[in-house]
Amino acid sequence: MKKIIVVVLVAIIAAGVMLAYAEEKKEAKAKVDPDTELAKSVERGFALFNDKKLGTNGKTCNDCHKSGGAQDVKMGDMSIKAFDDLAAQYPKYFMMAEKVLTLDQVVNFCVTMPLKGKALAWDDQKLTDLVAYCASVKPAKPEKTEKK
Repeated sequence: MKKIIVVVLVAIIAAGVMLAYAEEKKEAKAKVDPDTELAKSVERGFALFNDKKLGTNGKTCNDCHKSGGAQDVKMGDMSIKAFDDLAAQYPKYFMMAEKVLTLDQVVNFCVTMPLKGKALAWDDQKLTDLVAYCASVKPAKPEKTEKK
């Protein structure tokens, strides 16, 4: 009988702890500002864009995509376009890989080929941050609406 009472009390205490934890987590989620979180991701992406440790050959993304991707660049015979409205352009045929890629795949292509680094996992925060940065460089300008 005492064992049953102890088990029931432990179950009640455990349920109370789980409810308190769930409520605490719910309150923490409510305090998250999506715009702030995106801005943090873009900042981390900018840092990675300029980080020589992303690859193994001492180069950064900025070595090919000058001014953080904000301007067109000519490198030998190759023209590298600025990141104008980049997020809306993909998926598309990517000439260097000779196939259709998503923006995440293009970023990983650049990490593995020009930078000679290790591909980032699809769920790696670094990949998300790099893509967030690249997409933020020159986003499409909102269309102006006519006043009536």
